[in-house]
Amino acid sequence: MKIKLNSTMGMPSQDMVAKVAAALNLTLPVGYLQRLAEINGAVPESNIFDVADRNNSGVNQFIPFDRVPYEVGLLEQHGVETFLPIAYAEGGNYVCVATKGLDEGKVFFLDHEIPGLAALTKVAASIEDFFQMLRPFTSEDIKLKPGQVKRAWIDPDLLK
Repeated sequence: MKIKLNSTMGMPSQDMVAKVAAALNLTLPVGYLQRLAEINGAVPESNIFDVADRNNSGVNQFIPFDRVPYEVGLLEQHGVETFLPIAYAEGGNYVCVATKGLDEGKVFFLDHEIPGLAALTKVAASIEDFFQMLRPFTSEDIKLKPGQVKRAWIDPDLLK
């Protein structure tokens, strides 16, 4: 992982992991469990990852393990099942891992404004690949086309 993580909650107990897996009726992805002590509730430094050819996002926080069942319930209400949310992405979106089917183990970006499975965009072939693609955000990541900015205004009180 190329970014620093702050405020991790550490590894949940084996009992809690078993209870959550049973409540969700699934086997938690191995890559997720291997990184859980590091990412559980962690807040990363400002970061970015590519979502599609012309889109990107960042992780605001890795979901605290004890909140995962609640977040899975929200995804199911959204029409997305068999996905494990692992992180809150910018703008109220999620980073999820497929837990069943042909996409099992793959990582997806979920756009909360689009209903159902159309909300999902594959971003990585595995959790490890996803962690490798996370990078620190810099101003170089902002690319504007010529003429895209028509005007700008700065509050004069800001300079005081």
